[in-house]
Amino acid sequence: MKRLFNILMLAGVVMLTYSCSETSAPTATQMLPGEWDVAETYVNGQTQGTVDLFTRFILERDGSFVLEDINGIFFAGNWTATNDQLTLNAADGTVFNFTIIFQSYTKMQLLQTISGSNTGDLEIRYLLNNRFDNEDY
Repeated sequence: MKRLFNILMLAGVVMLTYSCSETSAPTATQMLPGEWDVAETYVNGQTQGTVDLFTRFILERDGSFVLEDINGIFFAGNWTATNDQLTLNAADGTVFNFTIIFQSYTKMQLLQTISGSNTGDLEIRYLLNNRFDNEDY
């Protein structure tokens, strides 16, 4: 009986310790999967209104993506992410690099810098909403 009591006490202490442990913050790869709609776009700090360069990002848990632009052109391939960087590698060899400015499960802000000899540097800021968050379920 005393042995059973000791085992139950030990199990209780282990469960109490485990339940009080702090959960870790979700990583970029845990929060990124989903269908993201571009809500607003800013080019060099100026709003572009409803004119978006990209209109939708679909990031799958298996690391694949589909990216749609304003002209209905789709890019597909694989994505990788760190806590502050999202890289989309399209099947045609095109690479899209984004800095993650803000991220949660429902909202995201990405910054893309494009350098051109004629245009100089363009900073494009995308404000995105997760489509799952916008639908009624």
